[in-house]
Amino acid sequence: MASHATEPVRGIEWPDRARAIVCVTIHVDGPAVEAGRGQNDLGVNSRGRYALRRGIRRYLDMLDRHAIKATFFCCGYDAEHWPEPFHEIHRAGHEIAAHGYQHEGFDLGEREPELLEKTHDILAALGQAPVGWCSPSGRKSRLTLPTLRRLGYIYDASEKDEDIPYLLEDGFMILPNNTVSLDDFPMYFSGGASAAEVERNFVQELDAALGRDGYVHLTVHPRAGGGSGTPARAAAVDRFLAYAKATPGVRFMTCRELAEYCLGDAARWQDARS
Repeated sequence: MASHATEPVRGIEWPDRARAIVCVTIHVDGPAVEAGRGQNDLGVNSRGRYALRRGIRRYLDMLDRHAIKATFFCCGYDAEHWPEPFHEIHRAGHEIAAHGYQHEGFDLGEREPELLEKTHDILAALGQAPVGWCSPSGRKSRLTLPTLRRLGYIYDASEKDEDIPYLLEDGFMILPNNTVSLDDFPMYFSGGASAAEVERNFVQELDAALGRDGYVHLTVHPRAGGGSGTPARAAAVDRFLAYAKATPGVRFMTCRELAEYCLGDAARWQDARS
């Protein structure tokens, strides 16, 4: 594997003086994806059901073996119609965060607050109200953040404009989400990568972050097709987690834990972007 960088962090002090923070985020993306497109979830469109039947439990077992707590970004539609896998996520002590109702890939217009509230209520009924959100399509509007703030959210994981977390002027945390090289979906779905190539890319990103900014926001999908739910692809994630755990100075945090840590010293995260 690559050697670890030793350049100083840009004025950032992570918990326990860690060299890098790794947030493992699982975007469940079950049948809600197909429902949002007006498709049935059968045949070629059944890949989202794989997440519910196999993928979630595969990742719960993996995370348990590594003693890692993750953030599961969940669609309200999936939790509403197939609640048991989401209860399992909650019982295992992982964070449940919001990811749209039907993984909407279109502008919701004036309906956006209604669907944000609906998803919030469904996920809150699992045991703990979510405080984090990630846009299922990357889209945001003038209504998004005001609605999230009103519902009690503290962070958004949708932006692509930084290497590290940062604080908005009104005290809302942004946890940037690198969907270019730390997200399995585009590498598999658009790039045609192999599992070994995706694993190598994740390792290279971690090595580059060590001793520099030190923030790794990993995104994997437990569905079939464009995700890492199937055995060989899940095994690649498993090996990456083992590598990260064996790397000195790496600490795992849920997105909620990281957001709360940053909010505890807000001035530092306003200054870190300058």
